[in-house]
Amino acid sequence: MAEATLPIADSLDQSKIRFVDVDGIRTRYYEDGAGEPLVLLPGGQFGSVYSLDCWSLAVPLLAQHFHAYALDKLGQGQTGNPGGDAYTFEALLEHTARFLQTLGIRDAHLVGHSRGGLLIARLAQEYPGLVKTLVIVDSSTLAPEDPGRPSGAFYADLHRRTPPGPPTSESVRIEPDAQAFSRRHITDDFVGRLLANMQRPESQAAVERMKVLADTTWMPSMLRAKAEALRLIDADGLPVPTLVIWGMNDLSAPLRVHGVPLFERIAARTPRAALLVINHTGHYVMREQPEAFARARCKASASRDDVSPAQWSLTAQPGAAGGLSPPRA
Repeated sequence: MAEATLPIADSLDQSKIRFVDVDGIRTRYYEDGAGEPLVLLPGGQFGSVYSLDCWSLAVPLLAQHFHAYALDKLGQGQTGNPGGDAYTFEALLEHTARFLQTLGIRDAHLVGHSRGGLLIARLAQEYPGLVKTLVIVDSSTLAPEDPGRPSGAFYADLHRRTPPGPPTSESVRIEPDAQAFSRRHITDDFVGRLLANMQRPESQAAVERMKVLADTTWMPSMLRAKAEALRLIDADGLPVPTLVIWGMNDLSAPLRVHGVPLFERIAARTPRAALLVINHTGHYVMREQPEAFARARCKASASRDDVSPAQWSLTAQPGAAGGLSPPRA
């Protein structure tokens, strides 16, 4: 237990941060390692605190086995904003695909956290040549909606709790604090990087545009994308091997409300699919349990065809990253 009190080394090697022009949009990404391409996509939406920085604890571990890329999505982190009123899921999808094409990345292992899970599912459906496997992480955005537990309620409460005015260290940590089973991963370095991102004029411009466009433009486009993703999943499954990873203690995307129903939808017609639940972790699985998260991703790649045939179980041990067993008939 003494190790739990030790400080976490949490930083990004500045020499591995890159920028690339994607159709006129300056796009930030982090690159490390060698091997097959692994692309890490954060959650969130235009102007939100989510960024590639959320992968800082996991990417050094993953880069031991893959050529890892962590991306700031369109209008997030230090990537530029969409033009005009194009604050849509379609613009996000196209920008992400064009990022992969610009860097010459094909047959990539895609990892999408939270709203990034919907994004990678649509990439696999619309751009199959770019994608080899999927890892969907705690994505209520992709999961079928439960009318009794609307997925937006958690974030609406966070919005009410966020004070108006310029971002501060206290305001940018409201969301990760609320999502955490353990707050140990919310380091000063992590908070400082989130704050620096949100203080950029481009980030504040995205925040202001979303005040106007979130309900009229962004959300309708995202809901259309979700409906189409689930329609294709129900008809044909996902076109590539898929691993779903979920935090047992996720408050914003509860396992039994969102995780299990999503996996059941995927597994019904996806020949190679698996669900792994990691105990004692909230929404940021890859930060609270980075070693278990990396083991799960690497273990999947070591298996034939990347993941085992459709199966799932709930792990009972903190940080467990195995123990999948066949579903009951």
